[in-house]
Amino acid sequence: MKWVVLWSLLAARVLHQPTQPVRTRSGLVRGAVSRDGKLFQYFGIPYATVDESNRFQAPLPPPTWTGIFEAVDENTWCPQNSGGIPIGEPNCLKLNVYTPVHITKPLPVMVFIHGGCFFSGTGSPFLYGGDFLAENDVVFVGINYRLSVEGFLCLGIKEAPGNAGLKDQIAALKWIQENIEAFGGNPNDVTLFGESAGAVSTSLMILSPAATGLFHKAILQSGSSLAPWALQHDPIGAASALVRKLGYNTKDPKEIHSILASKTPKEILNVIRKYEDKFCLAEKDLFVPCVEKPLEGVEPVVTEDPADIIRSGNYTKVPMIIGYTDKEGIYFVGADYGTSIKNNSDEINPLNTLQSDLDFPSELDKNCTAEVIKRHYFSTYEENLILNMVDLYSDVHIKFPLVLESELYAMTTDQPIYYYLFQYDGLRNMPKIISGFWNVVQGASHADELFYLFKPHGFPLLHAAEKHMISRMVTMWTNFAKYTDPTPHPSRLTPFRWRPSRQANPRALIIDARVSVAPLWEEASVKLWNDTYNKYRRKHYGAQQFQYYDDLVSFNSFH
Repeated sequence: MKWVVLWSLLAARVLHQPTQPVRTRSGLVRGAVSRDGKLFQYFGIPYATVDESNRFQAPLPPPTWTGIFEAVDENTWCPQNSGGIPIGEPNCLKLNVYTPVHITKPLPVMVFIHGGCFFSGTGSPFLYGGDFLAENDVVFVGINYRLSVEGFLCLGIKEAPGNAGLKDQIAALKWIQENIEAFGGNPNDVTLFGESAGAVSTSLMILSPAATGLFHKAILQSGSSLAPWALQHDPIGAASALVRKLGYNTKDPKEIHSILASKTPKEILNVIRKYEDKFCLAEKDLFVPCVEKPLEGVEPVVTEDPADIIRSGNYTKVPMIIGYTDKEGIYFVGADYGTSIKNNSDEINPLNTLQSDLDFPSELDKNCTAEVIKRHYFSTYEENLILNMVDLYSDVHIKFPLVLESELYAMTTDQPIYYYLFQYDGLRNMPKIISGFWNVVQGASHADELFYLFKPHGFPLLHAAEKHMISRMVTMWTNFAKYTDPTPHPSRLTPFRWRPSRQANPRALIIDARVSVAPLWEEASVKLWNDTYNKYRRKHYGAQQFQYYDDLVSFNSFH
């Protein structure tokens, strides 16, 4: 019994064992050793500051301190609704660093931008513990950034120029350049990666002059800056609609700012929750990135429409991994419809699932387009049309935009691009399980691949049964960070070569229980959306009137 007590005391000490202090430009930082003794973990380090003076603007520099900052706060959240309850703190610009205990040379750095449709999520270990990645000899950094109105109020005035949340991300990348060497990381070898809204953010970092030189490789997982939900189509209209719900009627940017600045984040979140119609992708008036109006003294992040920037070739050209899951729509359709839609075609209007980035010249064009989409996705005699809706959500919101973006990159860069399709259906496919689709359909939902890369500290997940897939995913992602090649040498985990592709329909690695190679996209669906957007894509973005070019991209195989 004495030995058991002694061992328990020793284990408790190891559990909370502090690291040696690390000197950053703000002051000394002390973290903790991981439970297994393999990693140093530094949680909740401030990388920038938000207060009332810059609430809807770019962040201020990080605080400085004397003494030692105890970096042990695992759960930082920016203001957001969680289960209908407002949570989070406005001054939330903090990051988390994981490093291996034994470092003999500066290691590559992997920086993760979390998803959540720009209105929810966190970079904290609660969801995205970087243990698996850091155990493979990289330094991992997870970041928080402002969300929803706090991060993406876009009024075209100095008080709220837009994209504060993206400017937070740039501040985090600058902090990494200035400080990561003290943690054992190489600031000249940074891989930026993100999923969903995090992939949109990563894409916009690639396209923004403000982020030039801050990273050297990129991974886009299930998100594109060309997605219909990735840009505000009418930012003044969205802000005006919000203040109208608060009891005000104005479209004047100064008045809108004054109204919102007088409200707490909690008050704003409560009114947004009250009026929500659909979840995330199909919700109207999302507060997401915008094309910024030029303002003297304000450095913009998004200066033109993303497709125009890629087409011009005037962006940061880096090696990339680009891909998505096979059943992306599960997570969103589950939230909007549950697991069943009765086969009553008269009640299905596919235009209700779309954002307002399609602009129809007449009701006839609108109705004809709806009919074409309906015939493509819902011409079935099955009683339950839920999987048809999954395919529609998947294609229009995730797959087609990423196909467009990857095609434009392939036309304008000389850097390698690796493509993947994740369709593994395992015990850590948490979004699919939560959505109620566990036994409904084979394949992977939006975000299902994340828990084969991350170890959530907030809740336990089966590990041993999925150890092989976790090791395979983590090995490929960290290999890309270390060698610019996900499979530089065949091994037990990767007895194959994942090669970059430049084909018209690129060859993608199909990640499943058995790995294979196949074309990335389904051509009939891509043709449908390519034709639709070439005809009806909105050419202006609200009051700011930024021009969009008519013909997004031409696929040689379709013309």
